[in-house]
Amino acid sequence: MKPMLKRFHLHFSIKTKLTVAFLLVGLLTILLMGFLSFHLYSSGIKRDFHRISQEATLRLNHHIDFYIYQLTKSTSSVAKDEHVQQWMKYGQAATLEEQVEVQSVLRRYVALNYPEIVGMFLLSADNRTLAMTNLALRSEELLAQEPWYHNGISEKTTVISTHAVKYVNEDVRVLSLEMPIYSVENMDLLGKLVIDFQLDEIQRTFEKSSLAPQGRFFIISDRDSITYYPNYKWLGLPREQTALRQLDLSDNENASIQQWEGQRTLVAVTRSDTTGWTFVSVVPYEEMASASKHTPNTMLLAFLIIAVCIILVVPFLSGAFVKPILHLRQVMGSVERGDLQVRATYASGYDEFQYLNRSFNMMIEQVNHLLETVSTLKLQEVSLQLREKEALVKALQTQINPHFLYNSLDIIKSMAYLEDMPEMVTMARSLADFYRYTAQDMNAIVKLEEELAQLKHYLSVIHVRFPGTFRSQISVNGKFMNCLIPKLIVQPLVENAVKYAIEPKEGKGSIIVNAFDDQNDLVIEVADNGPGIRRERLESIQAMLGKLSENALREYGKQASLGIANVHARIVLQYGAPYGLSLDSFEGRGTVASLRLPLHLLHNHNESEG
Repeated sequence: MKPMLKRFHLHFSIKTKLTVAFLLVGLLTILLMGFLSFHLYSSGIKRDFHRISQEATLRLNHHIDFYIYQLTKSTSSVAKDEHVQQWMKYGQAATLEEQVEVQSVLRRYVALNYPEIVGMFLLSADNRTLAMTNLALRSEELLAQEPWYHNGISEKTTVISTHAVKYVNEDVRVLSLEMPIYSVENMDLLGKLVIDFQLDEIQRTFEKSSLAPQGRFFIISDRDSITYYPNYKWLGLPREQTALRQLDLSDNENASIQQWEGQRTLVAVTRSDTTGWTFVSVVPYEEMASASKHTPNTMLLAFLIIAVCIILVVPFLSGAFVKPILHLRQVMGSVERGDLQVRATYASGYDEFQYLNRSFNMMIEQVNHLLETVSTLKLQEVSLQLREKEALVKALQTQINPHFLYNSLDIIKSMAYLEDMPEMVTMARSLADFYRYTAQDMNAIVKLEEELAQLKHYLSVIHVRFPGTFRSQISVNGKFMNCLIPKLIVQPLVENAVKYAIEPKEGKGSIIVNAFDDQNDLVIEVADNGPGIRRERLESIQAMLGKLSENALREYGKQASLGIANVHARIVLQYGAPYGLSLDSFEGRGTVASLRLPLHLLHNHNESEG
């Protein structure tokens, strides 16, 4: 299925694909812009609604606070009235006439100041009550069921949230204001004055403040009961018993969009630090975002206009692009059929299609030229390089410096002539083993242990040649003995040390062979304490080794001496330029020749061959 989808677009012309592409780009652009605009618009609406709601709520809260403050301030004169003070102190002995006088004081205050007051009550410290109400009082005993009766007497003025009174037969819901009454003589706390008042003033305040035609405010008490709501039957009820339980009022930092009464609704919450009440503003989202209703139609209209423009303009634009491509395709078809004389039409300028035509013409000319020579010269060159490399490897592997053989035979001849010595037996055996080892396949890969064993045969001959003065030491950790290395790669370096370090000092010298691992490489060192190499000569040798590393195939035959070059070239040809031989020398102190081989290749050699 996927390959079919990938090839599906190949069945349509460039003009069709350009038209569809522009239409898709236009549609995606409009959708993206509409989505971003709607998102930003919604965020702005919620942010502005929350700010406006906070400002309106602060005004409402301030108005309510001011109303309660005025109610408290104007009532303070009642608390200081002589008859009220006397009743609070000596009410148990008060006559009926004195109680009526106190009620008259309360009634005059209500008539002159706040008609929304339902009743005023005096509650002494010893739980005596005196009531004054504008409505028919059922029984003073029912006052004990009012929430303010059991609150105790506080030293601060407090407000009890909306509740239904029990002392009248009617359905009356009020707020209660509790104010402490102090003695004017000694400021002792005598009791409290309770004022039950209806929410008429608060309702008028809320009716004057409107966020939208269908918007509304309501107040929730600190105990999650409804302090104010336009529906009178909900006043004083716990919020859980009303439809307001659907609203989440936990976030008072931002406005939120919630589903309520069957529509999306903006909800903003502000808490009053004075009363502890929660002021909630709700407005249908559609009223605040009326402009967003036209967004889909606007987007559709914009897309239709863009689509018409694309359908009318793209064919002309695509023709300008397609015509040069069709011409180039025709020319390429001729070349495909074998006509290498055809050329694409070219006009100078900055047009990319003209540049492509010119490049195509140049390519055809080069192809014509190369076809005449590449088929033969390339094959000859590759064949020559392969034969040369093969001959080089064989030549490098079979080159053996006869210096050692001649000296050894001369020593054997001299010793045999002079006297019969036991060392001759050892020397002859070592020579036989050594040359038998070297006569085998030079292209072999052997263990380091085998290479060092043959090196010991060679060194035993040198010890016989320079008895008592020559010293040699092979210090190689046993863990490296199974490493595989090219055959006869160490002995030429030891032979070179004998020739240039031991012989000039008549055998008075030492040669040390050691090995260690450097990350993934094996390093074998051959060190001597000979006269060393002059700085100019050392730099010349190092330059020669560098050229061999860069191009061992070309540079090896240019060297006058093949000892060091032989070893280095064999390693480079087999393992690559990062590996090979390096020299370090100190005049008068000696020379160190280091071989670097890939350790991981040596460990995995048998596995790769298997």
